[in-house]
Amino acid sequence: MRCLPPASWLCRYLKEVLPLVDKELLVWREKADNIEDESLRHQALDSLEAKAFHCYGGAVMSLLGPKERLEDLVALIVAFQTISDYLDNLCDRAGIVDEVAFTRLHQAIVVALAPEAPLVDFYEHYADAEEKCYLPALVRACQKIAASLPRLELVRDRLIELVRYYSNLQVLKHLPVGQRQERLEAYIKKEVPDQYGLAWWELAAATGSTLGVFGLMALAAHPDCAPAWAEGLYHAYFPWICGLHILLDYLIDQEEDKLGGDLNFVSYYRDENQKWEALRLFVGSSLQAASGLRTPSFHRLVVTGLLAMYLSDPKVRKLGYTPSALRLMKTAGQGTLLLYRICQLVRRAKQV
Repeated sequence: MRCLPPASWLCRYLKEVLPLVDKELLVWREKADNIEDESLRHQALDSLEAKAFHCYGGAVMSLLGPKERLEDLVALIVAFQTISDYLDNLCDRAGIVDEVAFTRLHQAIVVALAPEAPLVDFYEHYADAEEKCYLPALVRACQKIAASLPRLELVRDRLIELVRYYSNLQVLKHLPVGQRQERLEAYIKKEVPDQYGLAWWELAAATGSTLGVFGLMALAAHPDCAPAWAEGLYHAYFPWICGLHILLDYLIDQEEDKLGGDLNFVSYYRDENQKWEALRLFVGSSLQAASGLRTPSFHRLVVTGLLAMYLSDPKVRKLGYTPSALRLMKTAGQGTLLLYRICQLVRRAKQV
């Protein structure tokens, strides 16, 4: 694939990818609306409404695949992300705190990328809940498309590694307040390799992003995908680009997480200076890693797009972070500020 300039990637995303995301979300909204269980239906519809931007953002990774597989990759990414967001709601908003139940629920995202794996009762331990038209359908949709990826076996080990990190994080971070930090910190230090001397919460943040998963999916759609492509993407995204993604997410959610009593990785930094210094490290390391990949202009756009999207959120101004945010974006290059202005205009137009 030739290295397109960032503007070309952005145009393809806006013109080709976004309409496909809209189409897929409509399909899953219709299915969610038919869930008989009132509580499950509410959580499914709420996750689609409140977290649709996760699908819009994650779907940019479909551009890494062959153009003729774009529709399949968008469908796969939207279905997988919808599973993730739905399970997050079930663990976070339904008043249930049960590690066994959360673990069984999150088997769905592992099974979704294992085409040969049989479906199980993902709700087995979840308050006698039952439905067969939504979560199982999402999993089967992922399995069907994953099975058609010609180089799935090549990326499978790294793919499952990232998916297991993600699912374990989701289970542990939703445990009771008195348990979650200790359990999560111990897990990260024991199970997640750290070759850069990062803090445990920085590694934990990296496990919370699905961008690396989506990138590997897209590479697997290339019949000629080489092992070096997958390994290069894995090491660039984990921990750097994935870590930056989730640290920015937590940065803007600090106040609401504090009010809600939710775990927030950015809160573990000693002070504001350490917090912004860490973000500068992740930005610099992400851009350096992106430059060594097969399509560097695309991956640099992902990094600058993350900065523009999150730091244009009105919550940044409310937190008094605008000067620090502008300084951080300047370290990523002039194009970042242009993307930031575009994101601001879009937010004003859509009032988001």
